[in-house]
Amino acid sequence: MTINIGDTVRFLREVGGGTVTGFRKGGFILVEDKDGFEIPMLESDLVVIPNEKAKTQTTSQPTKSQPDTRTTTLPSQSGISIQKDVMSLEERVEKLEQMVQKLSRRLEELEAANALRAHAKTTPTGPAQNSKPAKDEILEIDLHAHALLDSTDSLSASDIKDYQMKIFRQTMDQYRKDKGRRIVFIHGNGDGVLRKAILTELKYSYKTCRHQDASFQQYGFGATMVTIG
Repeated sequence: MTINIGDTVRFLREVGGGTVTGFRKGGFILVEDKDGFEIPMLESDLVVIPNEKAKTQTTSQPTKSQPDTRTTTLPSQSGISIQKDVMSLEERVEKLEQMVQKLSRRLEELEAANALRAHAKTTPTGPAQNSKPAKDEILEIDLHAHALLDSTDSLSASDIKDYQMKIFRQTMDQYRKDKGRRIVFIHGNGDGVLRKAILTELKYSYKTCRHQDASFQQYGFGATMVTIG
């Protein structure tokens, strides 16, 4: 999907959207919402709305044959109050507060993503891309935080789990066409959150792949073996 300046997009992971106004380093795309705020978003979190420009151009505008409905109703002699089709001051303040909260959440997400990039180890957790192992060799991918990150300072449990799942998906996509390939993902025992997330991802995104508990003698209950199918 190619996104260009002027495209109308919506957010995949939250409510909202707007018009693309520019690009920034790190793969961020600036999206101006209906209130005029520019929000930095990753391309993977956006989807282009087709034919939106055409819809915008064809939306009704005040013309000679269609008068502007945003008029002011003058008070009558009976004392009817003036009605204006405008946003009250309280509504404007509430809208601005919502935007501040949204931008604050987005800033926290970007800071977490930057922290993950800063803490991520430069050494690969699995086999190198250009050194594909023999097909009968079982790949071992350690998803423990200490194996993926130099440090977990300033990272929440959710940030760490998201990064672990990113490594899981990258590995699965790398070997998705390698039928019969066996991969052991070491997730540890813990509270089982990462294991459940992996099983859910396998169920819905990698339906043709089989999975089972890896060798108990070697990993205990802390690993899942996936066979690419």
